[in-house]
Amino acid sequence: MREPYLLGIDAGTTNCKAFLFDGAGQTVASASAPTPIRRPQPGWAEHDADELWQVVAGLVRRVAAGSATRPIAGVAVASMAEAGVLVDAAGRALTPMIAWFDARPAAWCERWIAAHGRDTTYAIAGVAPRPIFGAFKLQWLRDQMPDAYRAAARWLHVADYLAFRLCGVAATDYSLATRSMLLDQRARRWSDGLIARAGLRRELFATLHPAGTRLGSVSHAAAALTGLPAGTPVGVGGHDHVCGALAAGVVAHGACLDSMGTAESAFVATEAPLLERLTASAEVNLGSHVARDRWYLMRGVSSAGASIEWAGRLLAGSTEPAHVALERLAGAAAPGAGGALFLPRITGGERGGFIGLSADAAAPQLARAVYEGLACEWRRCLGLHEAALGAAANSITVIGGGARSALWVQIKADVLGRPLWLPDVSESVALGAALLAGMAAGVYADAAAAMAQIVRRGRTVEPDMALHAMYDERYHRVYVPLHPALLPLHRALAD
Repeated sequence: MREPYLLGIDAGTTNCKAFLFDGAGQTVASASAPTPIRRPQPGWAEHDADELWQVVAGLVRRVAAGSATRPIAGVAVASMAEAGVLVDAAGRALTPMIAWFDARPAAWCERWIAAHGRDTTYAIAGVAPRPIFGAFKLQWLRDQMPDAYRAAARWLHVADYLAFRLCGVAATDYSLATRSMLLDQRARRWSDGLIARAGLRRELFATLHPAGTRLGSVSHAAAALTGLPAGTPVGVGGHDHVCGALAAGVVAHGACLDSMGTAESAFVATEAPLLERLTASAEVNLGSHVARDRWYLMRGVSSAGASIEWAGRLLAGSTEPAHVALERLAGAAAPGAGGALFLPRITGGERGGFIGLSADAAAPQLARAVYEGLACEWRRCLGLHEAALGAAANSITVIGGGARSALWVQIKADVLGRPLWLPDVSESVALGAALLAGMAAGVYADAAAAMAQIVRRGRTVEPDMALHAMYDERYHRVYVPLHPALLPLHRALAD
């Protein structure tokens, strides 16, 4: 029999994708569609769970049609992490699937902080309380949709829900459970103490398994919808950023990933939880990797994609896609953006904007300032990780849609003063899910074996050290002190 294919599903914030890969990680077939989303009120965003499943099932059917020459050995799902839905015992959605960035749980988060503080939560869960986490979505659902909450059998993350629709088994992995704020990172089990403190029902939380565990097999009902053969192994998937790290080979202690998606993350793999070195004030999230016996440090620039889209629409005023127009504009400006600097904090109740403007500032300078500000903020995130590690990251790998912007990547290399490695993996999240499918199906013995089979090509972007000297001074003299100085004012404006 010829080497089988592996199917990886990426259910992301902006798009859903299905990719069929061969054993070396090369794409055989793919399909994508916009992720359906609804915005019923200002600040609210949600997905209809069944509609999302129908979109994904349709994508899988299109991709599975390309597998006639070889069998599909397995399938797994990677997804946005904090979004979730309450389902009944049959897996029927009882509530909307609240989007990860939805603002409605903010008051519940504030009450938690007032009652319990930040550090006690962080010491167990590895994350400080934020409205995006699943715990606060569940509290909102408990209080605002009590009938659905009482009738619910499980809380499922997006990847968990889609896997359930494929095979009828409810479970989750440690990387997704991390983003509920209710996982004990040291023990890698649900924290009964945090769940009780949240006033939530313990039975709502699905069984935990390592990513890449075989969850079940594609059911006859799912086979009819997706075109996958009934009985195809379904693997436990994981958090999209973390699956992307697996595909990019970012597993060794101290290896760093820059995942440039709708939200940009700075991600550093570790061989231990490191909670003894960290507190909530460190501004660093700790979580469980999809690779066994690995954790990670992560901090995101949540408004990276939103900043690009917003600035492109505002400054370009053209029919081009906003990100294309912004890069074209920024390419016409000199490094330093004429003294302008952008603070990329424009989503989730935060406030940002431009400073350092003069009467000479024009659209190209402002466009370049957006990229430079994003690079400075990512450098700040990396610095927080390296302080926790007690050492510099030993490599920086860049993936995601933003990595296609040559200008943005070069500016980042110049701001950091470090080389950046861009692997020739255009869809790392889907590939990471496919590797987990391969582990579940027995194609790979473990994550190390999976990564060893992937053909890795790519290129290195070297920094311009003369420009780095200019950016370095600006970063330390202006950007670093700017955020704490402006934070009280931005909070006042947001109120």
